[in-house]
Amino acid sequence: MILIDIILIDDSAFDLFIYEKLLIKSGIANTVITFNSAQKALKYIISEGNALPETVILLDLQMPDMNGFEFIDEFADISEKIKDKIKIFMLSSTIDTRDIEKARASLHIIDLLPKPLEVDVLKQKLVL
Repeated sequence: MILIDIILIDDSAFDLFIYEKLLIKSGIANTVITFNSAQKALKYIISEGNALPETVILLDLQMPDMNGFEFIDEFADISEKIKDKIKIFMLSSTIDTRDIEKARASLHIIDLLPKPLEVDVLKQKLVL
C-alpha cells in the first residue's frame, strides 16, 4: 500500500482527532496535518508552494468563516503547479441535493464522501 500525505480541514476538534488517528492506524497516511480553519489551511498550502508533496485534502463542507465551497473558490486561483499535486475530497453529512450537485460539478473536488469518514471508501476512491 502506498502511504499518502493528508491535510484534514474541519472545524470540529473531535472529528480532526478521530480522523487523524483513524488514518494513521489504518496505514493509509504517511503524514496527517490538521487545520480547524479552511483559511489557515489555504495559507499553509500557498506558503508550502512547490515544496508541498502529493497530497490528499479531506475538506469539511460546513464550517464557519470559510466553508468548503469558499475554500474551493480560493483554491482555484492558486498556481497550477500546486493544484496538480493535490486531490480534494469533500466530507459532509449533508442531504441537500444542491450541495451534493455543486460538489460533484466542481473541477477541483474528486468526490463528496459521507461523514463519518470510512477509510475503506477513501482507499477505493484513491485506488490504493
